[in-house]
Amino acid sequence: MLAFIPGMIIAAIALVGVLALVISRPGGLDVAWPAGVGAALLIVVGLLSPARLGQIFGDVWDAAATLIALFLLAEALDSNGFFNWAALWLARYARGSGWRLYGVTLLLTAGVTALLANDGAILMLTPIYARLMVRIYPRTKGLPYIFALGFFADALSGIFIPSNLTNIIIADAHHLSFLTVAEWMALPTLAAFIAGGVAFAWRFRREIALPYDAEALADPATAIKDRRVFWWGWGALAYLVVGYLVGGQAHLPVSLIAGSAALGMLAVVRWHRLSAVRTMVAHAPWGILIYALGMFVVITAAFATGVLGFITRPWQGAVAHGGTLVAGGLAALLAAAVNNLPATLIGVLVLRGVPHASLAALFGIIIGVDIGPKLTPFGSLATLLWLGILARNGIRISWGRFVRENWWVTLVVLAAAFAGLALTSALIH
Repeated sequence: MLAFIPGMIIAAIALVGVLALVISRPGGLDVAWPAGVGAALLIVVGLLSPARLGQIFGDVWDAAATLIALFLLAEALDSNGFFNWAALWLARYARGSGWRLYGVTLLLTAGVTALLANDGAILMLTPIYARLMVRIYPRTKGLPYIFALGFFADALSGIFIPSNLTNIIIADAHHLSFLTVAEWMALPTLAAFIAGGVAFAWRFRREIALPYDAEALADPATAIKDRRVFWWGWGALAYLVVGYLVGGQAHLPVSLIAGSAALGMLAVVRWHRLSAVRTMVAHAPWGILIYALGMFVVITAAFATGVLGFITRPWQGAVAHGGTLVAGGLAALLAAAVNNLPATLIGVLVLRGVPHASLAALFGIIIGVDIGPKLTPFGSLATLLWLGILARNGIRISWGRFVRENWWVTLVVLAAAFAGLALTSALIH
């Protein structure tokens, strides 16, 4: 019977149904289920050809493999207490000042995001800060740091190609080098850092001003289980930095660099009997990956059948005529509505339809899909991971609370980042 229903209608029903289930989550439904089932149904009815599925795989395999590799690297480092050590060291360094702790939280998040991507930052730092805040602050007084961590892991992820899976997809599609992305995104990222830091500081100024007892915290050295593995961890991070620089210039897959670092640390951890590799692999965010891949299929079907024409036509027109702000703004809205990874894939398809798209418009789209998702709790995989980790640590943040705290900061940071991009474009040209 489905053969008599136009493909556009099937794709529209699938898109609306999946989004409705993702947003409402009846009975606490995992978001992987509606996305995965919706994608499977679209494939079964033949709405996407094998060639189109192959194109999706070609666009996203590197990003998907990088996500898993970074998770495994994070698990390997955390098995030796690496990030507990970092959090305790920074909390001691702040010497009981909430403002100093806020500053080092932003710097730590920015550094880990740049090196290990937004998802890596969330996976590594969220459980640590959840436990740390419970130790040093009563009730919900530690939420400013947790909200800042969750926000900045996405908002500052445009700086390097590996810092966000969205960057990897766009850079792979347009053969961008590591240094080109860093050059164009340095000022927008700095502007986002300043604007977001000031916005959250103003919103939570009373909570951040509260002091804490730094002497009550454990000695950071006690968090490390094996000193040799600790230094191996630093070596793995140094390898990532060098690998990103060298591999980026050679246009090597990002997953090759991240994967080799992860495999190396897994071998070290296994050798020193700190954790079972099988356990770490089992704990990988497979459900989040299924959600992302499922949404790729659903959103591509909607694009191919013209369901998204109302947004892709003006988007393509903006790119063709140098409308960087419009192109980035539409990318931000679509990312917030359907998740940033499938929105990025649509952005790549839009860019392919414009023979000579400007770099400014391309980086405007990167800003949109990196920062715009913070408008909704399902806009990025990092946010979904963040909410899940907090819940497992006894901190539950409703979707309503998430939107109230983030929507206006997101708009402020988007404006600042676009201003930084305009200045960059003027300086380069």
